[in-house]
Amino acid sequence: MPSDSALAQLAVIATNDRATPSLVYRALLRSIRDGQMVPGAKLPNERELAQQLNTSRTAVRSALAMMERQGLVLRRVGSGTYLTDDADLVFDRMDQTSVASHDTVPSFAEIVEGRLLFEPAMMHLVVNRVQEEEILDMRRTLEQILAAPTWEDFKEQIYALHRQMFASTQNKFLMQIMSSILDDRRAVLFDGRDTDKPAPQAVRQQTYKDLKAIVDAIGTRNAKLAEELVSDHLMRTLATINIWQ
Repeated sequence: MPSDSALAQLAVIATNDRATPSLVYRALLRSIRDGQMVPGAKLPNERELAQQLNTSRTAVRSALAMMERQGLVLRRVGSGTYLTDDADLVFDRMDQTSVASHDTVPSFAEIVEGRLLFEPAMMHLVVNRVQEEEILDMRRTLEQILAAPTWEDFKEQIYALHRQMFASTQNKFLMQIMSSILDDRRAVLFDGRDTDKPAPQAVRQQTYKDLKAIVDAIGTRNAKLAEELVSDHLMRTLATINIWQ
């Protein structure tokens, strides 16, 4: 368990910021990165974490649940919550592109923040309206994500999958939103460098795993699970933008 001084350094959520699980998740990731909480260590309880992070226990509980689903923490009844022994390897699987602000188009952070407001709930439309052939197309795109030869193609295939999900709603307004998002991301080359080089295999595999879980939930017509998984995916993405800065 971290010392009191280490915990004090976790208090990165300002009082005027809206407390969200994404911000808590980001703070905990940074504590792992900086060695304040080491793999296998017991975490402070929810009340202590909430106090140190200047946030609510609800936000902490949601963040820890997200980390548990990701395999970063283990909850032991009667004992507490522990980081897994390989929790620090999460950074090897993370897309850590530095993301800039832009004058002419929304930043990636702004886009993800906006998507969080509606996209998880949109999964109910997807599940109710998607056709079996569309699910097969999504699975084919998943394989393209895993096999993408370059970083830019990796990004294109990710957005191709999201476009398929939006298209399956049969809602032209939602489809228009995704087209606009993709145009904005292409305009800045997805904030990438050396886009002709391959994305790391561990990153491609983790992205494939995360997105496959969503497609699997859609395939089994489980709207509640799909909503939860999309929310997790977007919150993790938002939390890890410029995580090294």
